[in-house]
Amino acid sequence: MTALLARPLPSAPGEADGPAMRPPQGGVIPEGGYLLTTRFLRYVYMDDDASSCVDVAHVHREHVVLWSARGTHDDLEAEGEPRRLAPGQGLFVPAGVPHAASRAATTPLAAVFVDPARWEQAPPGVAAVVVNDAVRELLTHLHVHAMPKDQRLRAQRVCLELMTEAPAPSLSLPVPRDPRIAPVARAILTDPSDDRSLEDWAFRTSVSTRTLVRAFRAETGMTFAQWRAAARMSAAVRLLGDGVPVGTVARRVGYATTSAFSAAFHRMLGRPPHRFLPGSGPLA
Repeated sequence: MTALLARPLPSAPGEADGPAMRPPQGGVIPEGGYLLTTRFLRYVYMDDDASSCVDVAHVHREHVVLWSARGTHDDLEAEGEPRRLAPGQGLFVPAGVPHAASRAATTPLAAVFVDPARWEQAPPGVAAVVVNDAVRELLTHLHVHAMPKDQRLRAQRVCLELMTEAPAPSLSLPVPRDPRIAPVARAILTDPSDDRSLEDWAFRTSVSTRTLVRAFRAETGMTFAQWRAAARMSAAVRLLGDGVPVGTVARRVGYATTSAFSAAFHRMLGRPPHRFLPGSGPLA
């Protein structure tokens, strides 16, 4: 199998005027008895009309695993809910489940399309799966290089086996869309160390504190303090995955001491932060 990429996507995708839901198109994407194939979403492929993930809700006849070539990523959704990828994670979307993913020219997202009949251990529903450095490198290698079919099939089986393993602990961080609190959430995501209280934000946004309290609860299922803590830990996981020292991460996400950060991190993710540093070994 050879890669079909043709050119980088234009900066302004032409999908905005498309239907609200795209039906499945074409047959199963992996060809010739192969188990899977990978598409990097920043590129246009020759058979895009029949196979590509797009940035409006759509479905496929095959399973899809969405993963990021670098860092975290949150410009995707499944079943109408925003989803966030932590380092080492992929998002498994079963065949027939609506999802959407960015196709911007700068996106690090990739999609692995898997023949449902060939992945017996696939999760039963939308789920986080392992797409660590080893899996990403192997998928990229398969995408770029030609090899004999039997060798390619063996490598593809290894990818599926690795992705089926239990993923590292992660956080689900709903990103608010309510215009009364979306600016607050964006500011905290940009600077997790921002320590302004909800009363400060109420004054800054000219919205009552009570309204903000209700909006955060209704939109995220969390209090403001709980959501900010989750946002800080989500940022911390990304920084740790990039190799930033624990003490530096603590300061960047708003903790005065490393010990306070480590305790909060362990309480929320069930592992000490140093276990998320590159080369620290399996998290399970």
